[in-house]
Amino acid sequence: MLAGAPDEVLSGSCRWGCRVSSWLSGVLLAGDVPVMAGSKIVGSASRGTLWLLTLNVPRRSTVDGHGFDWKPRSATHPLARFGQELDVTVIVASSVSGQTWETRRGRFLVTDWDENSDGSIQVTGEGLLRRVSDDRPAVALAPLAGGTLTSEARRLLPPGMGLSVSAALTDRTAPGSMAWSTDRLAALREIAAAWPALLRTDEWGQVVLRPPLADVPTPVLTIRSGARGTLMSATGSDTRSGSANRIVARSSATGAQDVWAVAEQATGPMSATGPYGAVTDEWSSPLLTSVAMAQASAATMLATSVRTASSVPVTCLPDPRIDLDDPVAVITDAGTSDEATAWGWVTGLELPLVATDGAMRVDVAVSA
Repeated sequence: MLAGAPDEVLSGSCRWGCRVSSWLSGVLLAGDVPVMAGSKIVGSASRGTLWLLTLNVPRRSTVDGHGFDWKPRSATHPLARFGQELDVTVIVASSVSGQTWETRRGRFLVTDWDENSDGSIQVTGEGLLRRVSDDRPAVALAPLAGGTLTSEARRLLPPGMGLSVSAALTDRTAPGSMAWSTDRLAALREIAAAWPALLRTDEWGQVVLRPPLADVPTPVLTIRSGARGTLMSATGSDTRSGSANRIVARSSATGAQDVWAVAEQATGPMSATGPYGAVTDEWSSPLLTSVAMAQASAATMLATSVRTASSVPVTCLPDPRIDLDDPVAVITDAGTSDEATAWGWVTGLELPLVATDGAMRVDVAVSA
């Protein structure tokens, strides 16, 4: 969970807004881009670049006492798509005390802009993993002699991008006999899957590798209905599609035919030996050089598959602190005989950047 205003402010009377600045090669182009209704940040753990930004901006506004045209007409315009990055911070102020809190939400690469029928400008940006996805080497790269998962992950990033690796992850040597995909993002995801680890970006746009989610969530936030609560509705959904209960992980390294492992759901309604039946996914990588590595990767993939099988789309008052992978509790019908609590992890969210746009959506993968 990100830093920001406390629960009692967000569930009470507060003012809501954002600050968007535009940067190009470390140079500030605009410190406060005006933002209109319909602007939002969308995050999804299953999305390749994780984050999507949509901004609606008026065609003209006053900047430093002078009129400014927000329609991009040059390569150095703040909203142009020639490497411009938009830095987004949500600002919440208490209507009672006047105290303000700022929550950095991330950095986004401008990818598109369109002129709306009313003359306003709509700008689209993606998380900085888009830079990784776009920058494909001309030839496949082989790991350097003595290279590790950490050093190779750093080498796979485009110039100027940073990487933070959690101290909880144990580094190991990358096999020198393999070659990385010419898709840098796919190669980073392979490293994350084989480690196993989660590939994410932080609120500064830095690439992050961190440990997989715990088997049982310990909520850092409670979204609840009732007095002083922020929950507005919590529906449900469930699907068999993509819900594997058996994962087979193999090594694709030369001469490693005996390196493989199976992780299988043995209990609950998704048991592979129960009426649900076996739904198998297979994955292979030359980074798996031992049965223990294959077992760890298979177990992590199985946990993710089972975890995301059931989800609760939650509609709540906007909370800029909520981030992907946050363990949360959702309490419905609080204070009644129908009160129920579900624990899970945030797999997606849609955060409005303008107060008049109302509620946000949070997708919670419910713990079985």
